[in-house]
Amino acid sequence: MQQACSVQLCRPSRSRRQESLPKSVGSLATGRPGYLWGSQGLSGLKCMVLCCQLPQSASAVHLQEEDKYSCIDHSASYLHVQSVRSFPIEKFYGELVLVRLDSEILCDPLGPFNLSLRRTLSTIKYLYKAGAKVLLITSWVPVLQSFNPVLKSTESFADYLSSLLQVKVVPVNGVPDLTSFNPERWMQNDIILFENLLNFKGENTNCNIFSQKLASGAAIFVNDSFSLSHKMLASTVGITRFCHASLAGFHLEEELMQLRKITDTTRRPYIAIIGGSNFLRKAPALELLASLCDGLFFLGKLSFQIMNALGIPVPSCFVEKNATKEVLQLIQIAHSRNIPIYYPTDVRCLYNKNNNNENPETLESAELLSGCTPDDIGPSTLEKISSLIPLYKKILWIGPTGYDLTEEFSVGATQLGSILYKAIHNSCDVIVVGSAACKAVKGVPESSSKYTTFKNVSVVWEFLKGRILPGIAALDKSYPYQIPWNAVFSDPTQPLVVDIGSGNGLFLFQMARKNWEGSNFLGLEMNEKLVTRCLQDVASVDKRNLYFVSTNATSTFRSIVSSYPGHLTLVTIQCPNPDFNKERNRWRMVRRMLVEAIVDLLQTNGKVYLQSDVESVLRGMKEQFMTYGKGRLVVDGGQMENPFGVASDWERHVLARGAPMYRTMLRKV
Repeated sequence: MQQACSVQLCRPSRSRRQESLPKSVGSLATGRPGYLWGSQGLSGLKCMVLCCQLPQSASAVHLQEEDKYSCIDHSASYLHVQSVRSFPIEKFYGELVLVRLDSEILCDPLGPFNLSLRRTLSTIKYLYKAGAKVLLITSWVPVLQSFNPVLKSTESFADYLSSLLQVKVVPVNGVPDLTSFNPERWMQNDIILFENLLNFKGENTNCNIFSQKLASGAAIFVNDSFSLSHKMLASTVGITRFCHASLAGFHLEEELMQLRKITDTTRRPYIAIIGGSNFLRKAPALELLASLCDGLFFLGKLSFQIMNALGIPVPSCFVEKNATKEVLQLIQIAHSRNIPIYYPTDVRCLYNKNNNNENPETLESAELLSGCTPDDIGPSTLEKISSLIPLYKKILWIGPTGYDLTEEFSVGATQLGSILYKAIHNSCDVIVVGSAACKAVKGVPESSSKYTTFKNVSVVWEFLKGRILPGIAALDKSYPYQIPWNAVFSDPTQPLVVDIGSGNGLFLFQMARKNWEGSNFLGLEMNEKLVTRCLQDVASVDKRNLYFVSTNATSTFRSIVSSYPGHLTLVTIQCPNPDFNKERNRWRMVRRMLVEAIVDLLQTNGKVYLQSDVESVLRGMKEQFMTYGKGRLVVDGGQMENPFGVASDWERHVLARGAPMYRTMLRKV
């Protein structure tokens, strides 16, 4: 009898949702919890006892309880960034805007039929038509210059971009530095293209000096290179420290939206088909998929690790001996969630890899010999996948199906691509990750809402591992939720008072208790624990004119407050940390982006109240507001007493020790 190459890791009881999931053929049953038994007699299995002994926390680590406070800004929200689309278009006019491009997209052989290319070109055209002075930076591996004439020189690349954009693109060689650039060479309607960034050591080392030169003169940075998101480069990370706004282009914005689909479990059942090698390095990502998906199908060298852990004979040369613990932990997570794990039933093997004329021999997975070289998945495995796919509504395919990672083409991958092509036409959501996998699924329009592709597999693996993508984290943030103002406030048309850096909320609680000028009160605070405590206190006293949000208001103020139905009448910034406001700090609180957002949203005669116990901090904040307010603010009071009759917690502390407080009030005209 052929061995059934799947395992159902069961618990005594099943939920109604789990009953609807596909059952694996020839599944293994449980005699006692943690012990796996099958028709082939796996009583000598090492992992039987080990699985039983794994701590329960291993499976619980990804099954976190939902936070009852939905407006808390969690770590995954770093993917929600400010974009060119959401940034006020009028603020691009006359500004120097530096755009980081992906040369692979620009040189794609599909040309204008490439949806990613069209989005990238749209970013450039949008900025250009908005009146921005556009500077383009990108990079390409020098070896490609011999294969692609477009990349032969900066001049040839500029000519190519000119033909795509129908706008003159001027090439500039040498270290990208606008301070040494002759403005007369910059015609009024031209776009500038700088030299290949890989020609400079400072790019890959994220050199601070190189980053500063790169950004010199540019007010706004736009990143439209998703494929480099996992790298820390001067042109994607370091540069953001020297630009007042750092935004995502249309292409990057779309890719981030698609990336979030991988962890979205709205469409179920959801299966992941996972290929490749190096189980140990991918373990955190595989555990996440085990906690999200309703089935896992392992291919390639990863499947050998699962087979070995389940007691199926595998030649020792195929086993990652240092990954045993991680494999067992994955099995424990699958066991706790009662989801099936599948692996190949047969493998196409070669006995002389150097003989190109040798016909592969198909062997059952349990009959692999140490002298053979696995080449690809066999027909029985493809038949198994084909029978499983219709049972799922969402499919993720990540990693190669073959065992030789140096070969991009695989018969198995091509046939799997055909299977997934049919699934897409049967209204199944399909996500394909990896260059080879994307080529295997042919004939599906890129615009199909059921089909998502990521050619760069490294970015997706890093995301699934839970690691921060540096190129994304460096961009300005957008608040990821729409605040339900009607549910938060009893009357959302009342005037709004916003306290930035609200801390423990004492100031706003007292203002709300006094019902100061019949207003609603909103506290914006980065410290999530303080916000949670404030929200609990609001709920306990049933205040319907007071609310708190955990966020970095420096970049999210506009996206939060712009949707408020009423008028913004007062913004307060009280006693920010002096170190937090030094000019060298990229994330200082009072930056141009925040000032412009406040002034834009503030109603006429609305006020900004600034206060600090450090005179230089107050002076710095005031200068920022007067400079970037661009004549729309006037001083309405200086060297004043507290105008509200309500003191913040820190203000009380300062006054109690006899120290002075420095205050000023600004008014919008």
